[in-house]
Amino acid sequence: MGNLHGGSFQAIQEYFQQKECRFCSNSFKPDGIQLLREEPGVLVVRVTCSTCGHPLGVAIVGTTPKAQVKPAQNHPRDWTKRDKDRLVGLPPITYDDVLNAHQFFKSLDTDWHKHLPKVGKAS
Repeated sequence: MGNLHGGSFQAIQEYFQQKECRFCSNSFKPDGIQLLREEPGVLVVRVTCSTCGHPLGVAIVGTTPKAQVKPAQNHPRDWTKRDKDRLVGLPPITYDDVLNAHQFFKSLDTDWHKHLPKVGKAS
């Protein structure tokens, strides 16, 4: 059969190998777990005890295809294009930066407006 599900069948085998046969109490073995059919999103397996030969039954197992990994964003989702252009590539703010800013604001007096950037005045 094809390999539509990558490691899904292996994961199913590992799952059933952790279970025990109710007739002989032995764990199920990989050779007793047979892939009967695979479709996109579904695997059908038959599980039989390799030791005593009793069948556990048929399992229809839903699978999900591997999610495609998006490249990690190196900025918050709510940033505008202007924010990205200005800030992407700069080092992240550290705890020391936050503490320094706190000390700066704490030390401002009534002349705090002198720290604002100068803007042109309309004539």
